[in-house]
Amino acid sequence: MNDLMLKTAQELSSEKAGGHGDRWGVLTGGADALFDNLQMILKKSEWFDTGIVDKAAIQAIVTDGEPYCFPLLYTGQEKGTSKTGAMSLHVLNQAGKELELWSAYPFFGEGVDIDGVVVQLLLHPNHVEATLEIGLENGVLIKAFDPLFCQSRALYRSGQPYRFSLSALAYSMNPPGHIEKIIDDPDAIRRYHATRAWAEKYGQYVKEDKDAALAAWQPQTPEDLEPIRLDIGGGTVLLPSSNGFSDDALYLGEVVRITADAARVLDTSFWRVDVVVIRSEELGTLTIPIYVSDNLFEGDWRPSVGEHVTGNVWMQAYAKARR
Repeated sequence: MNDLMLKTAQELSSEKAGGHGDRWGVLTGGADALFDNLQMILKKSEWFDTGIVDKAAIQAIVTDGEPYCFPLLYTGQEKGTSKTGAMSLHVLNQAGKELELWSAYPFFGEGVDIDGVVVQLLLHPNHVEATLEIGLENGVLIKAFDPLFCQSRALYRSGQPYRFSLSALAYSMNPPGHIEKIIDDPDAIRRYHATRAWAEKYGQYVKEDKDAALAAWQPQTPEDLEPIRLDIGGGTVLLPSSNGFSDDALYLGEVVRITADAARVLDTSFWRVDVVVIRSEELGTLTIPIYVSDNLFEGDWRPSVGEHVTGNVWMQAYAKARR
């Protein structure tokens, strides 16, 4: 049987894992919308039964020292009619009798289905949340927060394929203008050069080439290790954010579908804007549903089908099934 990835997960620092304040900041009233409604949320939340869970596997890791935890979802809608709302995570206190609230974040359960393997688990300090590095069949790597990790963490095994639901929460959405991406992390600079050199030599690059490409590339001058500035003016892009948390991303792409008032979280209306963020002969096409608070649009501008948009998002992905 493949290794349980929870045992070998990389633990993120508090700074890289981040809190959820920025996520709540897109709501009307900001984070206060959560705190002002917290008691109602806790009383009217329900068990969210979408996703994968194995009670025996969960019990085994709890016995081994991991905290017991379960998710509750407040939708504000009739039970079973919505997969969007305020997700809260609860654990038993040290006495094992009363529940404690450990975390809460906006949740968007209606995403696009993707198939992939978990390349790496990036464990948050509380051990009931994590960011996933998901490897797709075309070699693309996606980093996304797993909103249901507390119930699926006992199941993630190396090499095991899963079907994920992928979506994103927008921090911003605007028509594209001048976009500059700066790569200044030393390891990221090496990976960038190594990837390009490998692709130029062999005509392609997939995730299995990562170690060989890094070993093959060596800087020729001191300038090869200086920060890289990328001027992104059009097309499609999905890149990790250089200034945000591990599961934040910069996107640029074409709008292919729009659903106004597609979701609601604590009286804030969200548009669903489906954006093509990857389109190439080698990698195929990847479209991500981006949920955008109506508060984020500036002036009279609203996105339209066929238009290119850009901004920053928080990526979410949860496992729906083993493949």
